[in-house]
Amino acid sequence: MKKNQEKSVINQCFLIFFVLSLFFLATGCSKSVKNCEIKPDLERIGESAIENRENLSESEWRSAKMRCNF
Repeated sequence: MKKNQEKSVINQCFLIFFVLSLFFLATGCSKSVKNCEIKPDLERIGESAIENRENLSESEWRSAKMRCNF
């Protein structure tokens, strides 16, 4: 029984080390974002308002366009 428990502890340690190393690798390789612009998508909002003339509460007001320079 002790052998299985020891193997389990070793496997857990290896798994934790592996996941942490992947996390640091992934975060270190990400590009930095500069000059982001977030603007409302007026075309989409207008189309939604036209479609729902009777009940504007159903219109899609949360449309936006986002553009970033990497």
